[in-house]
This record gives sequence, structure tokens and C-alpha cells, in this order.
Amino acid sequence: MIRLLVGVLCLAYPLQAQPSLQTQFHGGWVYSADSGAITGAFVTIKNPSPEPDTIVAVRADCAEHVEMHTTIRNSDGTMGMRPIAELIIPARKTVVLKPRSLHLMLYRMRRTLRKGDRCIVFFRSKRHGELSAEFEVRR
Repeated sequence: MIRLLVGVLCLAYPLQAQPSLQTQFHGGWVYSADSGAITGAFVTIKNPSPEPDTIVAVRADCAEHVEMHTTIRNSDGTMGMRPIAELIIPARKTVVLKPRSLHLMLYRMRRTLRKGDRCIVFFRSKRHGELSAEFEVRR
């Protein structure tokens, strides 16, 4: 019995010693906005896992609705954006959401956001369920 317990503990220890393989969010920020307005949010998403992850939904405590968007060039040469249903984060890769590229759109702000304020954004991951990150209002 003791031998079995020691074996189980030896197997479990390396799992605890490994860094987290959960999808990570760094440097999240959002543009300032008035209550009821629309604004953009940006973040770096890192997937340290050997398996891809997919973000399938996003919500925020500061907005009534959030969409993931990509930026496109319209046929007349102007820039536009369109919603995307999911965002794949490849294995052991980083995806950067930034202005004029992949980004989040926050609709109907629940409160006015000014520089220095915070907003919690919740990401629904296919592999890890709901993950959250704090975003800072930068400008």
C-alpha cells in the first residue's frame, strides 16, 4: 500500500512542477468610453500548450455585449471590420489583438471608462472553459 502511494505521489509531482499550460492573457487594454458607447479592446494571448486552443466567446463586466473582430480591406479600398465566431490560438504560439487588426469590440458600455479604470474580460476557451483577464483603460 505504501509503495502504491509513493508511486502515485512520484507521478503527480512532475505535473505540479510544470508551468501552467492554460491559455494566458497579457497587457490587456481598452480605449476610454462613455456609458452606452462602443469601444475597442486589445490583448496578447499566449498558448503554451502543445495543443491549439480556441476562444469561442467573450464577455466583459463593463459592457453589455462583446464581439471578436478582424479588420478587412473593402473592395473600394477602405478599411472595415467584421465579427469572427472564434479565434484559434495555435499550439505554443502567441496571437496579438491590436488596433487595425484582430481586436475586441465592446458594445453598450455599462459605465463610463476613463484612463486608469479597469474592466474584467471573460474568454470562453474550448480547452479551459472560462478564463478572465483584467484590462486597463489606457486612453
